[in-house]
Amino acid sequence: MTQQPNVINESNSTLNPLPLPVSRKLGSGNTKILELSNLKYSIPSPDSGYALKLIKSFQHLWTFHHKNKLISKIISNLVIYHASKIGRAPTKKDFQLVISALKIKENDLGVLNEEVLIKSSHEPIKGLHLSQLIDTYSEDKI
Repeated sequence: MTQQPNVINESNSTLNPLPLPVSRKLGSGNTKILELSNLKYSIPSPDSGYALKLIKSFQHLWTFHHKNKLISKIISNLVIYHASKIGRAPTKKDFQLVISALKIKENDLGVLNEEVLIKSSHEPIKGLHLSQLIDTYSEDKI
């Protein structure tokens, strides 16, 4: 788990390293004071490891296909995308929504035809262009 810095709420404040009980490598004796305006913070995202664990119960739907790893990546990315848009961790309902939106059934990949799989394989985040389909489907369900 990452450790968040001790942020002081004053606009002209600086952040000094606090003495910690755990030894840390400080580099070459550099004790430079960090300016708060130079620090970048990240927002925690949903647990993608749990999404990969959930996918095992649905994997039997596409194990017959020769690109089953790519299909697994696409579906897990879409589930993570949908859950993070809401601001929570992925659940089984997210998987069911994605499977329904992509019209995946036993021995039928629905929307994931060869053309879509080729397009998805060239994306840095596999299947991200299908997120619009997930968004419209989830809006219809509400």
